Amino acid sequence: MPDDTQFAVAAVLDDAGVVHGAAFLIDSTRLLTCAHVVQAALGPGHPAPGGTGLTLVTLAFPLVAPDRHVAAVVLPQHWQPAGPDGSGDVAVLQLLGPAPAGARPVRLARPGQAGTRDRICRVFGFPRSLAEGRWFEGRVVGPVGGGWIQLANRTDSGYRIEPGFSGAPVWDSRMRCVIGMVVAVDKWLRPQLDYPAAFMIPIRRLPVPDQFGRLRVLHRWRQPLSRWRTGPSPAPDRPGPRRRIAAVLVALLVAVMVVTPEPLTACAAPVELRVAAAPDDLATYESVATAYESWATVQAGGCRPTNVFVYPAAAGDVAQGLRLGWSALAGLPAGDRGSGAPGWYPADVGPRPDVWFPGAELPAAQVLSLTTVREYRVIARSPLVLAVPRGRVDFRRDDPDRQRALSWPELFAKASRVPAEEPLPTASGRRLAGTGWQVVRPDPTVSPEARMVDVALYDGAPDVSRIRQLERRLADAQDGHGFPLGSLAAVLCRQRQLALDPAAPPLPALITTEQAVVQFNLGERLGGGCVERGRPPWDRSLMAFYPEVTPGAEHRMVLLDWAAPMQSAPARAAAEDFLRWLTGSGRDALLARGFRVPDLDRAGPVLSEINGVLPGWLLDNPQWQLTDAGDPLALGTADRWYREARRPARVLLALDTSGSMLAEAGRGTRFDVAVDGVAGSLDQLGGRDEVGVWAFSTAHRGAVARLREVGRADPARDAALLDRLRRTVPAGDTPLYRTIDAAVREVRRRGDRHDEHLRAVVVLTDGRDTASGALVPRLDGDPPVRLYVIAVGEASCDDRLRARTLRQTTLATGGACVQAAAGTVDRALAGLFRQLWEKGAEQ
Repeated sequence: MPDDTQFAVAAVLDDAGVVHGAAFLIDSTRLLTCAHVVQAALGPGHPAPGGTGLTLVTLAFPLVAPDRHVAAVVLPQHWQPAGPDGSGDVAVLQLLGPAPAGARPVRLARPGQAGTRDRICRVFGFPRSLAEGRWFEGRVVGPVGGGWIQLANRTDSGYRIEPGFSGAPVWDSRMRCVIGMVVAVDKWLRPQLDYPAAFMIPIRRLPVPDQFGRLRVLHRWRQPLSRWRTGPSPAPDRPGPRRRIAAVLVALLVAVMVVTPEPLTACAAPVELRVAAAPDDLATYESVATAYESWATVQAGGCRPTNVFVYPAAAGDVAQGLRLGWSALAGLPAGDRGSGAPGWYPADVGPRPDVWFPGAELPAAQVLSLTTVREYRVIARSPLVLAVPRGRVDFRRDDPDRQRALSWPELFAKASRVPAEEPLPTASGRRLAGTGWQVVRPDPTVSPEARMVDVALYDGAPDVSRIRQLERRLADAQDGHGFPLGSLAAVLCRQRQLALDPAAPPLPALITTEQAVVQFNLGERLGGGCVERGRPPWDRSLMAFYPEVTPGAEHRMVLLDWAAPMQSAPARAAAEDFLRWLTGSGRDALLARGFRVPDLDRAGPVLSEINGVLPGWLLDNPQWQLTDAGDPLALGTADRWYREARRPARVLLALDTSGSMLAEAGRGTRFDVAVDGVAGSLDQLGGRDEVGVWAFSTAHRGAVARLREVGRADPARDAALLDRLRRTVPAGDTPLYRTIDAAVREVRRRGDRHDEHLRAVVVLTDGRDTASGALVPRLDGDPPVRLYVIAVGEASCDDRLRARTLRQTTLATGGACVQAAAGTVDRALAGLFRQLWEKGAEQ
């Protein structure tokens, strides 16, 4: 659950300060909770709310102001007590003063926004009256009779939904919004002891604010099955003296607020517009969508005509979804590159979009020619630049080279070579000395910006050996600073992490876009799930260098056309209106995010020297075009060169074979699914790649069984390995840290420091360490080894390894920690090895 949601959660207290459940902010002053939580907090001596008198409750926001109590009144017009048939159980609270600093309302799901099954969800509540709160992580199973949605634990550990979670918001981890409110646990039976069933009321059944900020009043619906709630429902009685006195004192202050009927309005319900955006650009297009909503509301005289929901979706996933008609049929997941069978797109990717922002990715001509694509247009551009930390720029030496002085190969040579190397002759006759900056580039297998730069970087290279030298310099910089094999946002996120660390060594230069330089220097959200925020110190902010001829990222807006009833006529019209605005007065919203806009000869206010860029660059380059970078043939040629020149990988895969791997995963045990993932991953092994496989648990002598020594592809050995794995019966405890330490040492000792292989350890585990004692793995060293962890079951990327979490520890090595559901382990392994191995780059 992200910060803006967990900071909305309040504890509902009784007079003694005991927590009885949760509530959460749905706007700046109103909260939603369960009626039975309010009744439990009031106690048996208080009448049920909803009458003519005022009912007060006490709240505390544990994550923003744990020691401060705030008062709220129960709004009678929205009071729906729990009925004997299981209906109702909803209450709305109105704060009597401002919310504590730092508290902010949740982001609520909109109609049709999220699927109703197989979603990963998180809940922050107060089990066992723990005032500091606890987390529940589970999944959405699906709807049941009467309008409720069933939830279940993802694992056999952690907190279950129990008393104290009632009234808490259910956060959808994929859609990044609240999809419901916890209300009950099954009364008679729990389908599985380790996966207890709980229930939520979906957002569509709750009195959340409409487009005017007014809470909608819902008619009661019936719940056919009788279940017990997660707290008592006390019998009504007379109020205590303290409650009566408090009610009298605040009556005059809140009478108008709670007694006066909310004004009627002639505004119609807004149209829901669904927008898919590239994950790296999610923050940008959320900002643009907000600006459009504000503009449209003013144009409509104060009524918001459109709700724009922007969700992250990889360009490849959306393109495949369009080819398959956004199928809701079960099949291979949307991200698979196997047989191409459709996935359950509403669950795997998101709702059927009306608008698509593919970011810097150029959709294939076959996709843009689909009948589903109604119209597309370039709306923004940003040149690709070399971004250098200010503290490493020598003005007298480097300023003449900031604009159009050097080609991409020449600028790269200046940045990547050390001063002691022989100066490089340039086309203009200069002898170009190196600066020792080093250069980091995003991974071309996942970054369209990197692919475009490769077109320019490889220009003029006589053969693949020269390109291999270039790639070796890039790899050394990437490994030396712990940069991930990831997208542009992932690379910038690591740069920001280092920039904000005073102990970090001098930072490298980055290949990036001008727009991303501005966002980095302003401390804005970077997209791609990056949580690092904050402006870098001045000497670690970035300064853009513009090569003589540079490609650029073109951002397109694609309007999609679906047959009725999958897309309504108002939604189609809203998409057209969004495009008209974004190519008209809405261009200012793009300028404010650091883009350059087609047919506009001015820069936005954030394109400035103070933010590290040259605002007049476009005026100095009026004929700037992207012909080479946007040419599929040129991109294809660069991709082929990259595949031939990229370094091979040496990977040691360590599989957890402890007893907990026998837990059911939906299609066999966790271990069965993991073995399927190993089988699929071995098929991606390139000709120069090497792999080894270990099994680890205390059941093995020395805690580790070396099932396959590190080496190249060998069909006979691989078949024997898979046969042995399928006959393995997991048992014992989990020596996780001992295994990581031994595996890193094993990979590091193979080859010498001049070996070109990318070195990595991949660990798949479903448990916390239980057999390593105080051992802390030694991950630093030369040559560097990347650590990847796929965490399943009770294993968590948030587990702490000394002062850092497992997630932070892996990121510092240039690796990653992936939290995966037990049934998706094979997909997680396949996706990881697509990046690591040579053959994976071809898929």
